[in-house]
Amino acid sequence: MKQMEKQLFQTTVMTFNKDRITSERPDGTRLSPWGTVHLLTYLVILIDLESGKLLPDQPIRFSDEAAKEFSAARSTQGRVGEIRLLRDVLNQAVSLNAPDCIFALFEVYGGLKGTLRRINEYWNVSNYSRRTPTGRKKYPQRSNFYDYYKIGEYFLDLKEETFSFIKNKDHIIHGKLYKAQSSLDERNDVLASIFWGTHQNDCLSFYKEKEQLTCSLVINGKNYLHTAGLAMKSSDHSLEPAVKVESKGTFEQCLEENFEGYFLNKKIAENIVVDHTVCDQSSIVRENWKNVAYISFSAESFKAMLTRSKRDFHGNELISKYKIAENISIIITDEPIPYLKDKIPQFIVPNSFAFAYEYAAYRMSTYQGKFCTITGSAGKSSTRLMLAHLLSDSGESFGNFGNANLHYSAFSLSLEINNQYDFILLEAAVGAMNRLGYGNSAYLWQSDVAIVTSFGSAHALSGIEGNLRVKEHLFLGVRENGYVVLNKDIEEQYLNKFIKRAESLNLNILYSSLTDTTADCYLLEKNVLRDKTEIRVAFRGREISFCLSIDSDGQIQNAMSSLLALEAMGHHAEDYAQLFESYESFERILRPLELTFDSKNVTVVDDTHNSSIESMINGIEHFTSKKPFYRGKKILVLGEVADLGNDAVKHHKRLIPYINESKPDHIILYGAPFKELSLDIEPVSWCETKEEVAELVIKESSEDSLVFVKGSHGIGFHDVIEMLKKAEMV
Repeated sequence: MKQMEKQLFQTTVMTFNKDRITSERPDGTRLSPWGTVHLLTYLVILIDLESGKLLPDQPIRFSDEAAKEFSAARSTQGRVGEIRLLRDVLNQAVSLNAPDCIFALFEVYGGLKGTLRRINEYWNVSNYSRRTPTGRKKYPQRSNFYDYYKIGEYFLDLKEETFSFIKNKDHIIHGKLYKAQSSLDERNDVLASIFWGTHQNDCLSFYKEKEQLTCSLVINGKNYLHTAGLAMKSSDHSLEPAVKVESKGTFEQCLEENFEGYFLNKKIAENIVVDHTVCDQSSIVRENWKNVAYISFSAESFKAMLTRSKRDFHGNELISKYKIAENISIIITDEPIPYLKDKIPQFIVPNSFAFAYEYAAYRMSTYQGKFCTITGSAGKSSTRLMLAHLLSDSGESFGNFGNANLHYSAFSLSLEINNQYDFILLEAAVGAMNRLGYGNSAYLWQSDVAIVTSFGSAHALSGIEGNLRVKEHLFLGVRENGYVVLNKDIEEQYLNKFIKRAESLNLNILYSSLTDTTADCYLLEKNVLRDKTEIRVAFRGREISFCLSIDSDGQIQNAMSSLLALEAMGHHAEDYAQLFESYESFERILRPLELTFDSKNVTVVDDTHNSSIESMINGIEHFTSKKPFYRGKKILVLGEVADLGNDAVKHHKRLIPYINESKPDHIILYGAPFKELSLDIEPVSWCETKEEVAELVIKESSEDSLVFVKGSHGIGFHDVIEMLKKAEMV
């Protein structure tokens, strides 16, 4: 077994209750070769039994698929059309790890497809842990340790009496005795246990500890006795020392020692120099990277990460298509490229996608620098860019390109983690932490600190509560005893859930706030000027002053979070605060443009990088604070916030008090949700097209006007800015 396999598939144990993890968390990425569908099936059935949607004595018919498992290991030899009661089939599936009974349970939801739809409703568990219905091994199926942890947490939400349905029992079926796979349930304190794997290598065991329901999760045990002993903390069954993988030797040696595969042409594999690692051409083309290790995905693997992709060719073809062969120092692929055999070293692996996941875990396990991860409804990119700016004289940093923060891009960025960078700064949208491929990208990360910039209605189309459940799982990628920086101004109902998750993982919490004086960093004073704002904050018992030229309240909040993150990474905030004044964000974030319309000099503030209700509120308040510094008309231009679904009007109505308070001389609105707003100010203009918006801005502007333009990238509201720039040149 190669070194990375030894590390990834090492025996791992963790205990937890509903409130917190009660043992140390594993150091690094840990995987099991077994699946999760069977566990999720047991879970939804138990939930539906509790709610009364299912009845324990309802009949279950063994399907053709179930009967095909007649000769499989641990099968109870169910026959096509055979009828058993749900309570019996469920207990047999768990007690015996019986594949025919697992398939029979799918009939509760109309078959396997119906069961998958049911379990997909609630649980954000990796797709690559669900490649076999019974959870059996299937390459390249791998289940992350934290997927099992999530499932165990959901089991702990069940009523205590519900566990009686899965308490391990012996069964007599067709006159034959089938012994329960676990004897743990004979102990008075054990309510139930679920074992799986050929040798019962993995388990979730539920028992009472100090009167609190607790779960022991074990993966990759040697056998039942070893796994059971670890679950019950038996001193006779200790863990082996952690397997450490070191970054040493040549790149050729790194591959051969750590990963399964072989060189297509060993003669040209010496002295390989690798400065960057990618799984597509984009970084090579955009950044002109040289000495690149190129991991080439099949079409199937690519679609595992980008499900809507129509790409039907192997990534090998991108090399010639984009003419990037000279930039590549080695190709890692599961399909050899004959015409490059003597030109570029090729390391041939069983599956490029599985290799990429292992390689990203390897990079992370050998990384020596400081790592910060960032999420939130608004402010992710600004906070990341602030940190990169503050740290620019302290070392080399690496982070997202633009605002590429969804699943495929976050996974791709993970491949680039290496020790040429002193700081890794990664922002992660909710899409980076979904179940595509091997699941949540945070599973691969071991950050020193995670920041939550804000949380609210952004992307309500996918459900605010569901969004929160996913975003809080960024904390799973924070090191043991690491830090979480929370914006304490987040609505209490949401903030409390972030706090609960951080506490459950035994992480240290630092708070920032514009108003709460109990926070670790809070605003003492701000002095708004035309071109900047002078800021004074209380910071963990000290006072720090700085200036921001990108200076909305949201940006002040981001600055405070950045200072707390710096402290969490071992720096003194005072040494960096003066650098804020020279900070510039993305081109379309609060960017003032001096334009001239019909000889009238006008300041247009471009805030069209993107938009959420939270950032819209920040933007309107920014406009209000800057009004006194302009003699001309003050014009507020708002485009609708995208991705709010059926609740768009409700969320846009939250803007009403902020718009009324801003008292613009003219407000220009674009987007259907704004039609429903009843405002106390005049005049209000609603435009059908972005062209109308731009024309009205030019018409209404006067000498020294302030025009604030805010809207979503998703509706292309930046087009208004481009029209205004063109109008100036006419």
